[in-house]
Order: sequence, then C-alpha cells, then structure tokens
Amino acid sequence: MAALTGGCLCGGVRFEVEAPFIRANHCHCSRCRRHSGTAVCTQARVRREQFRLVAGAELIRVYRGNAGGDGFAVKAFCSVCGSSLFGGTWPEGPQVSIRLGAFDEDPGIRPQFHTFVDSRAPWDEITDGLPQYPGGFGRDATARDGAPTLLAHVRQMAANNRWSNDRLHAACATLPPAEYFRERAAFFGSIHATLSHILMIDEWYVTALCGGRPGAVRYGAVEHATLAELTAAQEACDRRLLAFCDGLDVARLGTVATWEDLDGDRHAERVDLVLTHVFLHQVHHRGQVHALLLQAGVAPPQLDEFFLAADAPRRAAELRRLGLDDPAPTDPATP
Repeated sequence: MAALTGGCLCGGVRFEVEAPFIRANHCHCSRCRRHSGTAVCTQARVRREQFRLVAGAELIRVYRGNAGGDGFAVKAFCSVCGSSLFGGTWPEGPQVSIRLGAFDEDPGIRPQFHTFVDSRAPWDEITDGLPQYPGGFGRDATARDGAPTLLAHVRQMAANNRWSNDRLHAACATLPPAEYFRERAAFFGSIHATLSHILMIDEWYVTALCGGRPGAVRYGAVEHATLAELTAAQEACDRRLLAFCDGLDVARLGTVATWEDLDGDRHAERVDLVLTHVFLHQVHHRGQVHALLLQAGVAPPQLDEFFLAADAPRRAAELRRLGLDDPAPTDPATP
C-alpha cells in the first residue's frame, strides 16, 4: 500500500504516513477551537513508527500554552503559512496526531467520535450520530495486530463471572439448608445473604447499563427464599451482562452512561469503569463466600482456573456446558 502524503498550505512542511490509523475524532475543546478558528479540530492518530517527516522540520513551531504542555495536547503549525498540522505529544511520544485536513488525498479513515463536547462553543450543534465524550478519550480505538484489548478483556471477565458463579453456586448446593442459611462471621452473615448481595448489585448496574431504571439500593436485601431461585436469577443476570459486553464496541466503552434509579438519584459513569467496578465487586464478595464455605466444612471451588492455558483441562467441560469460549489460545505461544 502506497504511503499517504500531506503537508502545509505553503508546501514547506511535507510528511508521509503508513496506514492503518489508530483512531480519528472531532475535538471540541477550547484550545482546538481557538487554534483552528472553527468548531473543532478533526484529527487522526498513527503510531510514530508509521510517520515520517519528509521536509520542513525547521519550519514547525509548537505552542504548549501557559501550562508548559503538562497535561495538554500541543499545537504544532507551519511558521510560514500558519497551517495547523500536528497535536498530541508532538514531537515526542509514541503516537502522532495529524490534522485530517493536512492530507493531500482521502486518508481513508473517518472520524469515529467527538471529544470535549462539554467545552464546545454555544453555537456548535452536533448533528451526527457519533459517540460523544464529555472530556477526552484515553485509549486506542484499534489495537495492533495480536495485541490484547480492553474490549476483549471485559468480555472475558463477563464470561469468567458466569463460570465462577456456576462453580460457586454448585458448591453451595451441596450444603444442608441449615448450614447454607446459618449466620456466620461475615459482613452479610449467611452464605445466602452474601450471594443475594452479589446478585442485587449485579442487577442494579446491568439494568442501568442496558438502559433501564434500576431499583432502590438495599445492600442487605434478600429477595429470593431459596438457593435454587437465587441461582436461576443470578444465571439470568450473568447472561444479560455477557450479552451487553458482547454488544459493545470500543468507542462505546469510553462513553458516559447516565441513569436515574427509583430513589430519584441520578448517575453518570463511564461504561468501562462501571464494568470494572462490577467485576471487582463480584470477585470481592465471591471471596467471602469462599471463606464461608470453609467455615461450613465444604471444600470451596477453585475460582482462579479460568484464564491460563495450563488450567484449560480443568474448565473445558464446564465451558462447553455453559456455552462459553475458552479465553486461552489453543497454542499458549500464539497471541
């Protein structure tokens, strides 16, 4: 594939870029607006090894602002014609941010989202359907070939949650009812109450992420009378979470989810951080149930055999039964 070329208005600065790009977006921040004299700076990023400055290095000037560039994207431009050319961490850093208008021909990529929309000009009306970020966007939209991605990770964590709950509930089902419901030295007391808390928080966040209105938060609530009822409800919630993560794209991960619960409280949280919190909450409280099973005299299940290729034989039958893909490649050396 031929290199993409570009440069400034007077032709003094010339550059070449090898595709693919990492991402492209419209930035509405006040710095970009003032630098461009328009509503946005539209730019695309490539990795530094894909970029080559062909001519005009001596003509490029960099404005970093009063903050000395710390925490701010720089503005690099041609000192002769004033063309806006580069941003981000120019000239250092692992990526180069290039104004899309500086390319000679069609660069191929299209803007994928808007950033700093909370800072846009009063007269700036966004009319397209692209995702909108109130602030910045801090991760690559396209990973290098073979590189792990956050999107893949949240999907694997959702699958791990389904598998872990299946193992844990199966172990709890071996307990006599009196032992299962017994009050013990734990934050929520019994095993049943602890499992109920996991489900309640899962359902609250999954409902919110899926566009519903979650109920009031009652941390110690026990809504299911038996383990069988609780297990069925947890499985249904686990599958909703799996479906939500499977339906995500990278841009959606960084958007802000907003919802109002039945208490009338309003919430606004980034989707990737909501999911991270949910997964951490699950692991935290499953660990408590793990300890309570020991108190009850039952050997708790291994809940750390989900990811590594070395553990694949220990989970294979369960993953087939649950309809889950194995997260580890067949060949451990294959990325």
